[in-house]
Amino acid sequence: MKELHILFLQPDYSRYKTAYYQQQFYVALGKTCQIFPYGPGYSEYAADHTIQDVLQLCPFEPNLICFGAGWENDTHPTVFNPHPAINVAKIGIPSVMILNKEYKKLDQKFQFILDNRIQIVFTAHHHFALWEEQLKVRFVHFPFAVDPELFRDYGMPKQIDIGFAGSLHAQWTEVRARIKRHIFWSGALKKPRYWRSRLYWREWDKGLKTDEDYARLINSSHIWLSTPSAIDLVGQRFYEIMAVKSLLFCSRSPVYEGLFQDGQHCIMFEPDLSDFDDKFFYYRNHPKERQAIIERGYRHVLENHTWEKRIDQFTNLVSLLV
Repeated sequence: MKELHILFLQPDYSRYKTAYYQQQFYVALGKTCQIFPYGPGYSEYAADHTIQDVLQLCPFEPNLICFGAGWENDTHPTVFNPHPAINVAKIGIPSVMILNKEYKKLDQKFQFILDNRIQIVFTAHHHFALWEEQLKVRFVHFPFAVDPELFRDYGMPKQIDIGFAGSLHAQWTEVRARIKRHIFWSGALKKPRYWRSRLYWREWDKGLKTDEDYARLINSSHIWLSTPSAIDLVGQRFYEIMAVKSLLFCSRSPVYEGLFQDGQHCIMFEPDLSDFDDKFFYYRNHPKERQAIIERGYRHVLENHTWEKRIDQFTNLVSLLV
């Protein structure tokens, strides 16, 4: 395999305090490839640079350009492209893109892919084959993953029976709000059936925890909730829960196909919550059965869903272009 020398276009996420998949992928990629990062936050960055300017700054001759998952104008509600002066269509270097936030500005992202003649698009969304047919550009299913050095079994005392932390994503899905109404009367007032259960429920707050504290929090729970997020994306949390040896308790969905299995690596409940109580109380009260699934989920994540595994997939595919 030819050595990859990558111009990596993405803002500098190194100063962020919480676990961002954009930075995790970049760090993992840098362990196996030579990378020059460029984007907002880096000292070399300038808003008027063209791609020729960026190539002159690069300390090596790149044989691949990668638009990272963070290459997006997050400060504008409708405009996607953060740097229109950079266009790689005509420079003769293969380019790929990590598609991100597929629920936002998707038409603009598709046009960006075409305008830059991007050759491979990596996406966590299950519609990758449909989009490939639509754009006539290769799309690859590229699920989220986990850093097993951060999300691991810390041996925390199990002080929580079931936990949840995150956004309700009310504009995209009803299931999280439905679970909240199922467990609580209002605020933190539990319904009678949950009086004897130790619950943790906190809706998303960016200042909630550091990376390790968040991992330890999940590790301190017997069972942790997760559901698909906007447009049925299967986010990092599914893998993080399994990696810290908590029982992944998730709403049933066809989008998990090929990722993990009900009864083997996790426990799934119906989105209408018709079996939510039965399954929660059963696995709360049957530690041997719960632990067997936790152990299988843990091994499954380490074997299939780490960033190291994703980097192997990425480099094997992009090496065909260089």
